[in-house]
Order: sequence, then structure tokens, then C-alpha cells
Amino acid sequence: ALLTGLLRGAHERGAAVSALFPTVTAPYRACGWDVAGVMRTVDVPTVALPRHRPAAHLSVRAGTPDDMPAVVALYERLARDRRGLLTRRGDLFDPDTTADTLPFDGLTLVEDDGHLVGYASWDRGRGYGDDAVLTVHDVLATTADAARELAGVLARWHSVTPTVRLRLLDGDAVSAHLPLEAVREHEQEPWMHRPVDVTRAVAARGWPAHARGTVEFTLTDSLADWNTGTWRLAVADGAAELTRVTAEVDLHLSVRGFALLYSGASTAASVADAGLLHATGTDPRALDLLAAGGAAQLLDYF
Repeated sequence: ALLTGLLRGAHERGAAVSALFPTVTAPYRACGWDVAGVMRTVDVPTVALPRHRPAAHLSVRAGTPDDMPAVVALYERLARDRRGLLTRRGDLFDPDTTADTLPFDGLTLVEDDGHLVGYASWDRGRGYGDDAVLTVHDVLATTADAARELAGVLARWHSVTPTVRLRLLDGDAVSAHLPLEAVREHEQEPWMHRPVDVTRAVAARGWPAHARGTVEFTLTDSLADWNTGTWRLAVADGAAELTRVTAEVDLHLSVRGFALLYSGASTAASVADAGLLHATGTDPRALDLLAAGGAAQLLDYF
């Protein structure tokens, strides 16, 4: 009853999708959510980080609270080219950009001719022994040179903190310069996804420019009846639309299956193997169109 009321209120407010970090998955799966990704926090031995000769055209300095709007802008510049990342605007994040002090111990900025091209935000932690950890909240860059610079900045902590703890952003500029073979898993936080309104979710999602095609399917959503029905998904030119149709179709998708495909967490064949997609006399892989664009990822816990 609680989740039904939550979904109805979100729909009335105009929401398109929902995401959450579960303490237990079963009750959410029963209501249409499913695990769409894992937020990974890893430990890297500081001595394993690469040390590059600093790039002459870059400058490194300590950030101040006045730099936070530029930091948020750089994060959002990167987030636009990826899938699933939060905007970092609103009640969760606005206090970080208006406070007189930084929301973490330190902020390291990398600039190119005065323009921010990378940053790391971090907490020093305590001590100098074997259990000392430098916790890096973000380490993001928009150029390879800036990524190398940030890796070198973190490496220079090796004399006081044997471990750097950070959240990886798969395939980004910084990960390309980290010794991924040396990382050790510290924590994994699975997150779950669910559509609130499938038509809004499809229209607002963003789609690869090269993806093109149509597929018809019936969707069942016992908690959100406005999502239940037979739909045609049409994708072209970086956009998509979901429209109702009256035809008989061979693909029958549960809302959990929709969540997995929409977020790029699975393939149509795997969703069918899990019993969340039923195909009658047709290839279920036609619904891979709904997963076009790759997997979503989160960097923020909430």
C-alpha cells in the first residue's frame, strides 16, 4: 500500500522514473522494481598509482567553496554524456554549493588556462598507519592530461595513506589511468530501478543517434495501471516515443523486465530466461531496442 501510494503520487507530480538503494530487494521486486546496477567502492594501494611528469599547460591548486559551482558544472558536463547519473541539483546537493566551508576535507582542481578540466574531492581520514585511508568522493576529468594529473596527485599521498578509496566510473578518463588490476572491492551497493510512467520515461531518456527501429509489446504493471497495455516503441534520430496500439502482439513484458532493459542492465534473452519476458513464436531479442545505449550507473548514495 505504501509503495502504491508512492508511485501514484510520483505520477501525479510528473515523475518518469524511480531509483532506490534497497536494504532488502524482495518487497521492491514484488512491486515492480529490479536491480539495475551496483555502485562500487574500491581500494587502490597508493603506491600502485601512476606517477607522470606534470603537463606544462596544466595548473593544480586547492579549491575553495567559491569553486563549487564550477565543480558541479564539470560534473554535469560529464554526466550528460553518460547514463543514469544524478544532476546534483536540489535538496540533496544545493547546500554543498552555498555553504561557507567545503563539504569535504579537501578539493584539488586541475585547470587549463584558468578553465577547470578535472577535480578530486576527498576526506583525509585519521592516522598514518597501515589502516589509514584517503577517501576520494569524486575524481573526474574531461581530458587525458587532467586525468593523469589527478592520478599523480593521489599517488603523492603514498607516504601517509597506504590506501586510496574511491568510486569507479566505468570507462571514464580517470579509470583509463588507474591500475585496475590492483583494486580491491571495499563495498558494493546495489540499486534498483522502476518506471513511474513509461511514456515519459521513454521520451525523456535520451537515445543513441545510431539506434533505429520499432517493436511492439504488451506490458503488465499491477501497481501502476497507466503503464499496463500494448505499446509500440519507435526509436530514431536520437529520440524515442511509446504509443498505444490495439494489435495482438507476441512479446509480453513485466514491469521488472522493462526496468532491466530500459536501464541497460540486461538483454532481452536474459530477461526472458528470468521469466520476465514471454515471447510467443517470435525472437525476444527484438526488445533489445529498449536497452539501446548501454548500462546506467550511479555515483551517489541516497
